[in-house]
Amino acid sequence: MSLANKVAVVSAGLDHEDLYFQKQEMEKIQQLRADAQKESDAKYRSDHQYHCFRCGTPSLVEVDHNGVKVDLCVNEGCGAVHLDPGELEGVIKAGAGALAKVQKALFSVFK
Repeated sequence: MSLANKVAVVSAGLDHEDLYFQKQEMEKIQQLRADAQKESDAKYRSDHQYHCFRCGTPSLVEVDHNGVKVDLCVNEGCGAVHLDPGELEGVIKAGAGALAKVQKALFSVFK
């Protein structure tokens, strides 16, 4: 139900001034909810910034691999690799020769 429909349903018997203030209050409530959601999301991200998505422990370290910063989980038994936007391309460019060999070998299986 849209904001206009909610105002129309609730506004039975109200004059224009009451309707105006009712609409203003509803818009403020929506804005407060949106702001609270953004704040909650930001807090969650900051609290879990260095947590591994695979094992959930705060055990990520940043490793330099051929000039590309990669996040690696050092938790025993996990070893997940986390790539930020653009890091995969950097790793591919850094190891283009070796990757080409692996890619060729992999796709030769499907011929």
